[in-house]
Amino acid sequence: MKRIAIAALAAALLAGVSPAFAKEDCAGGYKDFVTKMSTRFGKMSGSEIADYVRKGLGAYDSCMAGDNFSPHGVWDKLLSDMDTAAGYK
Repeated sequence: MKRIAIAALAAALLAGVSPAFAKEDCAGGYKDFVTKMSTRFGKMSGSEIADYVRKGLGAYDSCMAGDNFSPHGVWDKLLSDMDTAAGYK
């Protein structure tokens, strides 16, 4: 199960690759992700919330480090995974 999650995250990272000339709004994107994520907390355990926050923060850190990818693909995938886990999909 953990391998599937890691593979899905890697696929999301690769899917979110953007051209090097595009500058991302890392802070604004992360704030939007956290705001959307907070609406899904009701059906999640504390450890699940912490796991999603860590993954989202990893994408933010990569964005801030100047890595050439768009973190929005990662954040969208995490939100989708949260919906699935909570039974919204």
